[in-house]
Amino acid sequence: MNTGQMLLVMLAILLFSTIIISTYNNLFTVLYMAYEAMYQMQAYKIVDKIFQEIDAMNISSLKTLEEIKNEYIYDDSIMTINNVNYVINTSTNWCDQYGGAPTDTLQNYQRIDIIVYCKIGNDTLWTGTNTYPVRYIYGALGS
Repeated sequence: MNTGQMLLVMLAILLFSTIIISTYNNLFTVLYMAYEAMYQMQAYKIVDKIFQEIDAMNISSLKTLEEIKNEYIYDDSIMTINNVNYVINTSTNWCDQYGGAPTDTLQNYQRIDIIVYCKIGNDTLWTGTNTYPVRYIYGALGS
């Protein structure tokens, strides 16, 4: 093997190792994003669980909106799923049918805002924020 061939072999090894390193780096980035999406989906499932509980109570008339307002106040409540702590914060407010400040005193609509976050390693994944929480508006269904 002469010097030119040896140089081509070294260049091929360098090129191949660079491609392998960048491929593994991209693969780990994609896997990390998939894990974050999995944790975020779990947080949305927690939010949906709370909304479904409230829906069931509202539709079946087991609780009034006033009782729901007083019961569903979570302030840094922790739900642990697969050794991951999800911190849940909720707030409830009377509102009009669009979620704004009520224009009357009838209290026919209630807005529930939920924020869930979890810490994964050094990252904090938020589902809803103080500015843009996950929001649902309930209406009084009967007397």
